[in-house]
Amino acid sequence: MPIALQFVTFDAAQAAGLKKAPSLPPAIASMMDAFHAKMSDDELKDPAFTYRVAFVPKLGSKASRSDTAVEFIKPNSEEARAINAVLLKEVDKARYTAGQVIDAIRAEGFPKFNQAAHTALWKELVAKDPTKGFGKAGDYKNTWVWFDSWLARVRAHCQENASKYVAAV
Repeated sequence: MPIALQFVTFDAAQAAGLKKAPSLPPAIASMMDAFHAKMSDDELKDPAFTYRVAFVPKLGSKASRSDTAVEFIKPNSEEARAINAVLLKEVDKARYTAGQVIDAIRAEGFPKFNQAAHTALWKELVAKDPTKGFGKAGDYKNTWVWFDSWLARVRAHCQENASKYVAAV
């Protein structure tokens, strides 16, 4: 059965779209599982069937400053033995919009924390300075995304100033 393969490079947005795609239809998934199950280990390892890639680590100062961050598992470690394969694990930080930060803080019991308070706080702390590690420029023009470290700092600020952000009973 001839099969056409197309090798292309995906940019970050395309890769994210593929990750969000629904799973294969059950008929195709079961056919592929049955096909692989009938193959011997030698056939599965044959370069004519399997395409393998070797990753060589290039160390940078921080994962958050990289386009893509990959964590390498040592081949003889217990984790590598457990999966018996190469494991690629995304290590990029969680990212939040200002609205998501505000919603999270309100959900934690600070209903008076709003956009104006958030803006005043990041300006006061110069939190958009990338060297502080609170966030970075977003994927779209003129956007900013915040990291867990910022969420923790905002939480601490609200706890220290609870009377300002908690609704009167």
